[in-house]
Amino acid sequence: MKWIEVQIKTTPEAEEAVSNIFYEEGAEGVVIESPNDMLIMKNNNPLNWDYYDEALLAMDPLSSIIKGYLSETANHSEKINDILMRIKTLPSCGLDPGSCELTITEVNQEDWSNSWKKYYKPVKVGNKFVIKPTWESYYKEDGDLVIEIDPGMAFGSGLHETTQLCIGNLEQYVKSGDVLIDIGCGSGILALAAGKLKCKKVIAVDLDSMAVKVARENVEKNHLENLIEVREGDLMDVIHEQADVIVANILAEVIINLATQIKPYLKVGGLFISSGIILDKLDEVVDNVTAEGFEIVEVEQLNDWASVVARKKMV
Repeated sequence: MKWIEVQIKTTPEAEEAVSNIFYEEGAEGVVIESPNDMLIMKNNNPLNWDYYDEALLAMDPLSSIIKGYLSETANHSEKINDILMRIKTLPSCGLDPGSCELTITEVNQEDWSNSWKKYYKPVKVGNKFVIKPTWESYYKEDGDLVIEIDPGMAFGSGLHETTQLCIGNLEQYVKSGDVLIDIGCGSGILALAAGKLKCKKVIAVDLDSMAVKVARENVEKNHLENLIEVREGDLMDVIHEQADVIVANILAEVIINLATQIKPYLKVGGLFISSGIILDKLDEVVDNVTAEGFEIVEVEQLNDWASVVARKKMV
């Protein structure tokens, strides 16, 4: 079988948004070639690290390459046009998509279906978590919380700064027995982390059917079906519970909007953990979250990204 490889040159800050656009437009697989991710894996406490691609480390640190794979039977010309149009709207969300340089190649399935796996090894995130590709072996040490995930078919592998910030916040603030809601769950990695932290119940929500499918598969791989429920739809349509913690790793504009909606779904004293916030938007997010009656508990930064932990105050 042949596939159409659509390659977009973008920026590290936009790579997850571009990847999501590919999936939402019907890509069967997405590969992210990011020098930032390779440096994280090589330098930040690498585990079982025996491979890295010098060519990736030589890439422009301000650029990322996203490759999406479309079926040759699909109307790929129309899909490619839709993908480009959506990517070019990202500045309205505060993200710089870069040059959006486009390359289209026809490839055989065997040339891509496994080649991306060589870029992923087990990696430590936060103090306890190890993000382990499903095909890799890893000797678990005392205290390790291992998350099995398929980065090549997921919306977030755990390497991106926003995910790292959220996982660190979850480690610090989630308590055994908590109820947690993950909004815009993508691969489900944050829901999986909450499950590993012994939450009583985790509800993961996403509007995208592919994200929901991937998240459910990852829940099964980690044997957390008894704790984590993945729902497709909008927060206000599919959630009826109140949580101790709500986490959202999305975009600043979405977080600002969520702050006006989530209080009925959060217990008094409950925490709203948000990330996906580019630094230029941080003050705007903090101001809006505060205006909605939340108390800012902590703001943390990692490179160009920030997370905000806020508490729902007594009325």
